[in-house]
Amino acid sequence: MITSQYEMDLREQGHLERAFWEFHEEHPEVYRTLVYFARQWRSRRGPESIVGIGALYERARWEMSFASLDDESSPRLSNSHRAFYARLIMHRNADLEGIFTLKRQRVPATFGPEDE
Repeated sequence: MITSQYEMDLREQGHLERAFWEFHEEHPEVYRTLVYFARQWRSRRGPESIVGIGALYERARWEMSFASLDDESSPRLSNSHRAFYARLIMHRNADLEGIFTLKRQRVPATFGPEDE
C-alpha cells in the first residue's frame, strides 16, 4: 500500500522512465530527429544558444507525420517523454550540452545532467 505522496511520485517516475526507455528502443528515429533539430538550432543560433525541448518535440511531431503519410503512421509522441529526451540528448552529445533548461524533477531521472 502506498503511504505517502513521495512514494506515489517515486512509483510514477519509475513508470514514466520505463515507458520512455521502451518507446526509445522501439523508435530510435525520434531521438535521431530531435538531435538533428537541436544541432540545426545550434548551427544557426550559435554554440551557446538554448531552445525548449517542446519546440523541437512539436517540430518532430510535424515532420515525422508528413514523412510517414505514404507508409505507416508516425510514432505517437507522448509529452511525458520530453524531459527524458532533453536529458538524454545533453547526456550523450557534448556539443548539445546546456541547450535545454531543465526543470527540477521531484524524483530525478537515473541518467543525464543534474537538476539545476
